[in-house]
Amino acid sequence: MTSIDELPSRRVEGWRWTDLRSALAGHNPPMAEGDRHVIARLAQAAGRMSTRVVASGESSVEIERLGGAALDVQALEFDVREGADLTLIVLQAGAETALSHRKIRLGERSVFRQFVLMDGGSLARIETDVEIAGAGATVEMSAVYLAAAGKHADLTSRVDLRAEGAIVRQLVRGAARKGGRGVFQGKFHVGREAQKTDARMKHNALLLEEGAEVFAKPELEIYADDVQCAHGNTAGQLDEAAIFYLRSRGIPDAQARAMITRAFLFEAIPDWLDAAVRTEAEGRIDAWLEAAP
Repeated sequence: MTSIDELPSRRVEGWRWTDLRSALAGHNPPMAEGDRHVIARLAQAAGRMSTRVVASGESSVEIERLGGAALDVQALEFDVREGADLTLIVLQAGAETALSHRKIRLGERSVFRQFVLMDGGSLARIETDVEIAGAGATVEMSAVYLAAAGKHADLTSRVDLRAEGAIVRQLVRGAARKGGRGVFQGKFHVGREAQKTDARMKHNALLLEEGAEVFAKPELEIYADDVQCAHGNTAGQLDEAAIFYLRSRGIPDAQARAMITRAFLFEAIPDWLDAAVRTEAEGRIDAWLEAAP
């Protein structure tokens, strides 16, 4: 069985807004031995861990659904070989506690695309750990999180660049209501060997009501000298001038706010997303907005 002392608490820097120890205190799930990530060890013990290879030149599309049980823990490990292409779509909904960790290793000229949509849980955390081991790799990560009252949605990621010529783009958009909490932690680590890196990270969140919470920690750690790297982070309220503009044209206040929030969140839905998944994502965002009190 899991020793609660083995689980990270708020005292651990990467978990200071997502207290896993407290969340699992009543569950005591088994945890595998070894040096894998804590979520991967929980998933391994639960039989919810898989390891896959995307062979050179191949393309793979994976859809992960998270939240089918009160405690849902999943982990994935992918080795994406030279010239291969991996698309990963993560859809999280429901569950009291939802935890997911994926580890992606990219070979030369490989491509990794990811889209995450999450509405949180009592505690929900989706982690992505990417290692760029081959030159000329491309990473595109987009995400939308929705945190209503009593919901906690944590998106944490790390991209470790260890080869030259990589292109990395990350865009995360979130919205939180009163009593909801959103967390974004993103880090790009650019090693000395990762010259000519072009990496850009952006997180933007809306606090839709007083009492909403958003915590963000974007990081760049750069040891190469021939790179283009940037990150941006904003968290604030809706633009009252834009709301006034819509209301002056006869649109009710609640509808005007929903329209602006919808457009804001939809910008993080990537163009490459499959039409059926796009329709599902847009429908879930619309339903979440319509459920506003």
